[in-house]
Amino acid sequence: MAAPISAPVSDAFAPVAVAEPPQPAAPAAIRIEMSEELVEAQKKGRKKIIAIAVATAFIGGVLGYAVGGGAERGRRHDTALQGAAMLADEVQKANEEIEKLAEVLKKAKTKLAEGKYPEEEINALGGIDIPFDGNYLAGKGTGLMGNEVNRLLVKFAGDAVMANEQKETLKRVLTGRRKLIEDLLGQRENPKVNWGVYVANGPHGPMAGMQLIPEPFLVKSDKGKDGKPYSWPDEFELKDGDKTVKLKRYTSGAPGSELIPVDPTTQSAVCTSDTLVQLAREIGNLETTLKGDKSDPTNEKSGLVDTGTALLERLKSIGVGA
Repeated sequence: MAAPISAPVSDAFAPVAVAEPPQPAAPAAIRIEMSEELVEAQKKGRKKIIAIAVATAFIGGVLGYAVGGGAERGRRHDTALQGAAMLADEVQKANEEIEKLAEVLKKAKTKLAEGKYPEEEINALGGIDIPFDGNYLAGKGTGLMGNEVNRLLVKFAGDAVMANEQKETLKRVLTGRRKLIEDLLGQRENPKVNWGVYVANGPHGPMAGMQLIPEPFLVKSDKGKDGKPYSWPDEFELKDGDKTVKLKRYTSGAPGSELIPVDPTTQSAVCTSDTLVQLAREIGNLETTLKGDKSDPTNEKSGLVDTGTALLERLKSIGVGA
C-alpha cells in the first residue's frame, strides 16, 4: 500500500516574502521656455533680472511636482495671489514715478527748444527714482502667473533700471556742462563767431583752412565792452605750437594771411556742437525708454508707460473669478 502523501510542512522560521512597495512616479520634466524678449534682455545686460524671474518660476514648478499634494498646491496658489497683489501695488507706485519723469523730461525738452536752461527740471530729476528692479520679483510666486505676466515683469524691471540710469546720465550732462550749454543756447538769439577761415597756397591752388577763434565774439551788438560803438576785432592771436601768431581780420581785397570770420548760422550745419549732440542723444534715449518707439510700424517697441499700464491690468486680474 502506497504511503499517504503528506502535505508540505511550513517552516515557522522561514523568511516571509515581502512585496515590493510601489515606486512613486517620476516627476514630469519641466520645460522653461524663454521668449525673444528675454533673450534680447540678456543681450542688453539684464541677466540678473532674467535669472531671478526664471529661477522663481523654476523653483515654484519643482516644488509643486516634487512635493505634490493638494495642501502644497493650495499654499503655492495663495503665495501667487498674495504676490500678485503686492506686485500690483509696487507697479502702481513705479508707474506714478514714470509719469513724473516723463512730464519733467517733456518740460525740459520744451525749455531747451526755446533756448532756456531747464534748471527747475534738473532739480526735479534728482527727486525722481523708479522703485522697481529684478529683486521685486523674488518670492512672489510668479511661476504661477503665466508667461505673458512674466514677460511683462521682466521687461518692466529691465526698462525701469535703464530709465533710472539714463536719467542720471542726462542730469550729469546738463549740470556738468551748464556754462557751455547756456552759452550755446544764448547764441540762438545772439549768435557769436566761433570759427574763421584763412586762405593759403595749396598744391594746385589757394585753399581755405578752418581756425577756431580763441575768444568768440558777437555778430552784432549795440555797443562794445568799452561803451563805444561795437565792432569786430581787428586781429586775432592764435596758437601755433609754442608760438603765438597774430592774424589780422580780412576786410577787403585779395585774402592773404588774414582771417575771415565764418557766419555762425552756417556753422551748425557742418560743425555741430558735440555737447548739443550728446544732450539730444541722452534726451532721445530716455524718451524712447519711457514712451517707446513707434516710428516703424513693422517693429514697434513699447515703452515703460505702456508696459506698466498693461502689467498692472494683468496683475489685478489674477485670481478674479477664481
